[in-house]
Amino acid sequence: MKSASRVELLISPLIPHRFIAKQLRQPSGPFGRLVMTRVLNRENAELINATVDALALTRSDAFMDLGFGGGLGLQLAAARTDGPLWGVDFSADVVLAASTTLRKTIADGRLNVICADVADLPLRDGLVQAICTTNTIYFWPDPLAALRSLRRVAGQGGRLALGFSGASKMRDYGKVTTHGFTLYEPERVEALMREAGFSQVQTLAQTGESSSGDYICLAS
Repeated sequence: MKSASRVELLISPLIPHRFIAKQLRQPSGPFGRLVMTRVLNRENAELINATVDALALTRSDAFMDLGFGGGLGLQLAAARTDGPLWGVDFSADVVLAASTTLRKTIADGRLNVICADVADLPLRDGLVQAICTTNTIYFWPDPLAALRSLRRVAGQGGRLALGFSGASKMRDYGKVTTHGFTLYEPERVEALMREAGFSQVQTLAQTGESSSGDYICLAS
């Protein structure tokens, strides 16, 4: 990379690795609302774009972004579908930040944002046709329960696009990924998806300048 990313600048001796890991998992406080949401949008932009692209949204699709962070995935989906949009995040501060950054879409009645745990979503079966989640699987205590929850909300015929960085790329971030991260390679994610009830699973490898080592597991 030609210049240091914001994540690389954050992961420095000046800021404890444990603090950054905690903020990546669950942005909180003024730092989480004002800094981390912007960092997540910027540094994950390529993978978020590719993950939303993989869903091939139609104009009638209802869409959910699980762990929406800075809201880029929701903004992309809003331009591609006229269906209802749902943003779900484990961080109450991320949801609070969205009330400002996504206020027009919320005010228009198109977007609902809620704070919830992926494994216990307070949403009805088959609510949406398409779900995007990017760089969240590392933090799920029970990935199988999380994927079963997403399978339920997507319903029969629903699609899930799960974007993540493989274990080898994640290790390049050094000690920060030793605090609360579980690292994955595509084969393990695919196996979990099938066990959760997804019948059609494929992995798309991302190979751009900054995305080598990133993957999208697409399932239905």
